[in-house]
Amino acid sequence: MAVPFADSATRIAVVGASTATGTHLREALAASRVPGSRVDLYGASSGDEVQLGDYAGEGRIIQQPDLAEIVAHDVIFLCERGEWSARLPAKLRPGTLAIDLVGAANVGAVPNVHVDVNPEAARGHAGLLAVPHPVAVLVSEMLLPLERVFGIQEAVAVVLRPAADFGDEGVEELRQQTVRLLNFSEVPVQTFGRQLAFNIIPQTRISADVPNLEAGIAREVSDVLQWDGCRLTIRMLTAPIFYGHGVQLRVRLSRGASLAEVRAALERDGSGGADVPATPLDVSAESGIHLADVGEDGLGGFWLWAVAGELGARRATLAVRLAGALEEA
Repeated sequence: MAVPFADSATRIAVVGASTATGTHLREALAASRVPGSRVDLYGASSGDEVQLGDYAGEGRIIQQPDLAEIVAHDVIFLCERGEWSARLPAKLRPGTLAIDLVGAANVGAVPNVHVDVNPEAARGHAGLLAVPHPVAVLVSEMLLPLERVFGIQEAVAVVLRPAADFGDEGVEELRQQTVRLLNFSEVPVQTFGRQLAFNIIPQTRISADVPNLEAGIAREVSDVLQWDGCRLTIRMLTAPIFYGHGVQLRVRLSRGASLAEVRAALERDGSGGADVPATPLDVSAESGIHLADVGEDGLGGFWLWAVAGELGARRATLAVRLAGALEEA
């Protein structure tokens, strides 16, 4: 991967560097060979405890955020939500680029940009941009080929989320729940609010997550695909898996198409051999998306089943690529 920031003087701030999103962003910057000397790491917006982290294998102190100090950077990645984040857009200097990965800024009318789908949304826009939620990235990439060839009339998605969507805390809580249940002990529920091990939790029952997340993801997909109205309904279920996502997507196209034409648009031959990744476990160590099955629904629409690995890492890579493209423009 080429170095995305051509200007060697560009100063970069990663806000929320200790979060799961911030960890992915640090790894994406390091993978792009951005020198650590140009990257400053900031942590939680409250508390006085010193946090230790790393960048490209080198130990680093994660600093407490200071708004005046952060806005002095050329590129700012927002990787955590907090009350102070909402004040950042008004403090941005002319020419500063801020990319929000988590809806931290809480500002309306911020363009949602997927650098491979709607990069034109960022052109001529100064200040704050947003990168869609990882699930919105997954669903928009599945729908894009069909939207381009046939148009999408309606789409319904059911997404299986892993514990990793809730950071290291989620992974550890699922592990603890599994071990303790097998030992007939009480299980921790601080992250999920209830037992996830050997269970499935609908999004509406996970109170610790972002409110109205499903509707927000549907809006982001609409933004990325440049629809004039929302054509997607989405429901998410957190499943007792550590890593990897699954999505069952039903689509109705704007014009008629055969199964062969749909498969051709998706660049898939329909053979579906045994070696094709078809479960979240098959792709848990990856960041790509694998379309495992395409079929007719018997009502004039089509079913798509896809699995994807670490979507958080994919979103971070898209954010770094977006910043690099704008810096070079």
